[in-house]
Amino acid sequence: MNQSKNMHLCNVPKLILLCSTVILMSGRVAAEDFVIYGGESFQPQIYLKNGNALGIIPALLERLSKDTGDHYQLVLVPWKRALSESMAGHGGITSISWTEQRAAVFDFSDPLYKNLVKLTVLKSRAAEFKDINDLNGKTLGLPLGTQFGGAFDQAVANKIILIDADSSPESRIKKLLRGRIDVAVLGGPGLKETIRLDPNLMETYDKLAILPFPLTEDWMYLAFPKSLHRQAALTRFNKALAALKKTREYQKIIDDNSPE
Repeated sequence: MNQSKNMHLCNVPKLILLCSTVILMSGRVAAEDFVIYGGESFQPQIYLKNGNALGIIPALLERLSKDTGDHYQLVLVPWKRALSESMAGHGGITSISWTEQRAAVFDFSDPLYKNLVKLTVLKSRAAEFKDINDLNGKTLGLPLGTQFGGAFDQAVANKIILIDADSSPESRIKKLLRGRIDVAVLGGPGLKETIRLDPNLMETYDKLAILPFPLTEDWMYLAFPKSLHRQAALTRFNKALAALKKTREYQKIIDDNSPE
C-alpha cells in the first residue's frame, strides 16, 4: 500500500511537466499566420521598395509579432486595391484610418501609430494658406480610397473641398507642379522620401513648401473584416501593443524608420 502511494507520488512531477507542456503547446497553437494588406506608397508609414515592405508600420508589426506569436505577411498594393482585397475577406489591413463607415465592416485594433497628415503646396503660393479654412474651394490631391472621417469627409461630400485622387505620391507632386491641384496631401518625411526615391523629382524640392498646419491627426490601425472573426488575434495584438507603448522602444522604432 505504501509502495503504491510512493509510485503515485513519483509520477506527480511528470504529470506537472506534462501539463506545463500542454499549456505551452496550446499557446503556440493560438498563434497564426495572417495576410495583411497595406498601401504601397505611404512614406514613411508604409511603402514598397525593391519588393520589400518598409516603414514605421512594418517595423512595428515585426516587433509585435515577437510578443503575439502571430506572423503578419504584408502585401502592399495601391490603396484602393488593398481596401477591396481586405473587404473581400482575403486578409486583414493596416495603415487604415477609423471611420464610422469602415467600423461597420472591420474589427479594429487599438491605435497603432499617429500620423500627422501634412500638406504640400507650391512655394510661390504658400502665403495663400494660413490655416485649415483656406483649403475651402481648393483641389486636394490624395491617394485613391482615402478617408479621414469627421469634418473633412463631410467637407468633401459637400464639395467645399474638391478631391483629385491618384495612385502614387510621385503623381501627386507632378500634378501640383503642373497646377492641376492646389494642395498635395503629402509632407515632411513622406515628401522627402518620395523625392529621394524618384531622381527626376530631385530638382523640384526647392519649389515646394510644407504648410505649417496638418490636415488632421490620423491614427493608423490594424483591422480585419468582421467576416473573418479575428477578435482573438486582435486581443493578442492589443495586449502586445499596450506593453510596447509603455517602453522607449516604441518611439525608437518610429524614429529609426522616419527619414530626417
